[in-house]
Amino acid sequence: MVIAVDGPAGSGKSSVCRLLAKRTGCVYLDTGAMYRAVAWALRRQGGNPDTLDDLDSFLSDLPLCFTIQDEALRIFYDRAPLEEELREPRIAEWASKVSRKGSVRELLTRWQRRLSRQGDVVAEGRDMTTVVFADTPFKIYLTADLAVRAERRLRQHEGEGVFVSREELLEKIRQRDEADENRSLAPLRRAPDAFFLDTSSLSVEEAVDRIREFVEARQKGLPRIDPKT
Repeated sequence: MVIAVDGPAGSGKSSVCRLLAKRTGCVYLDTGAMYRAVAWALRRQGGNPDTLDDLDSFLSDLPLCFTIQDEALRIFYDRAPLEEELREPRIAEWASKVSRKGSVRELLTRWQRRLSRQGDVVAEGRDMTTVVFADTPFKIYLTADLAVRAERRLRQHEGEGVFVSREELLEKIRQRDEADENRSLAPLRRAPDAFFLDTSSLSVEEAVDRIREFVEARQKGLPRIDPKT
């Protein structure tokens, strides 16, 4: 089973998907971390997403490996695990840039589909429902008000010891939204048959409960549940 979840930055995808995976016995597939891993590797090797000429050659020699171990996604660079280094704000910015490259998306799409064949997954990203797992019947699109999303990111950064202003975060999220929605390749879109859920006023637990209701109803072939009821 693949539960595919898309949505903009700060919509609650990571927190919701982690808990959803735990509650459904699935593996949490953080595809954003996979793009951050490519960005981290590019920076490690002295490259730059704005000036890299031979991207195909870079990707062919990339010593990255993605696998599922102990019911979790694991990422390795030259056999060394990558974890907290992928959470740096600069790496997230670079990940947004490399995600616009067709060869990068093609490479990681293959990896994501390969990982999904190892077991049931909750796949989080921005093109999970429209491209990577377009055939799954379990599609969810999460969103939230911009101010709410910025506040969530602010708390996340503060918890990680990274301090940025609320105004700076608002502008970065606006720019990320614009880049994701207007890129020519796999733009962020709500799939027509996706379950739409605004998490602005919902706790993580409440959002997960709504999604589980949708998944269980879809499994039983019942009509889709209206998130506003």
